[in-house]
Amino acid sequence: MNVWVPKQYGAWAMLLAPVLAGSIIGGFGWHEILVLLSWVAAYLSYMAIRGVSGRDGRAHIAPAVVFGVAAAAGAVALLAWHTALAWWAVPLGVLFGTSLILIVTGRERSAINDAAQIGASCMMTAAAATAHLMGAGFGWAVFAAGVAWPKAWLAAAIFAGYFWGTIPYVKTMIRERGKLSWYIASIAYHAVMIVLGFFVNPWVGAFAVLATARAALVPKLWPRAKPKRIGIGEMVGTVILIVIVVCTL
Repeated sequence: MNVWVPKQYGAWAMLLAPVLAGSIIGGFGWHEILVLLSWVAAYLSYMAIRGVSGRDGRAHIAPAVVFGVAAAAGAVALLAWHTALAWWAVPLGVLFGTSLILIVTGRERSAINDAAQIGASCMMTAAAATAHLMGAGFGWAVFAAGVAWPKAWLAAAIFAGYFWGTIPYVKTMIRERGKLSWYIASIAYHAVMIVLGFFVNPWVGAFAVLATARAALVPKLWPRAKPKRIGIGEMVGTVILIVIVVCTL
């Protein structure tokens, strides 16, 4: 088992896509790149910390420390640049705190935990895109003015809409395979995303149609698909969505 780089293909797509798209939208300067690198390091540290309580817990200590230090160093550099960025700790802390509580109480596989982690990741779209817009000072008004860019939040919402849809979809493929209630819920959710997608633009709407077709057909045609193949499929779809978001918003 590789304790340094988790082999979770779908999770990597969810982790990288929002912050990468946000970095590109924001201009992909040094501040956006630093946000991206700090976020990846924080995620890897978080995953390692989760593994410390497992059977091979000692093996996770080194990556937890190394990635934790790297994430902290990146955060310090960003705060030295603009201290108001510290306000991001509030919503991210709530979401990750919720996730950790669910993990500790044995509900790591719950849909709520997945939704909290996805929400935190998608919020990084706005964090990366607006980093260069942050003014001087620490006050809430400085932070609020810096993040008030509708395009950044629209991009974050698009990613959230897609990745939250992967929760019921993946459930129908693995843990809730064959359960009609989850299958109907997955299709219904994606159908709503079609309507909302076309309100954004035709490209986002068309992508939502493809995602809905996936949710309807894959569980029926390939119900025994391996998690690796499901994750790779998510990565392909995510790359397409990144291109759409960056090029059409």
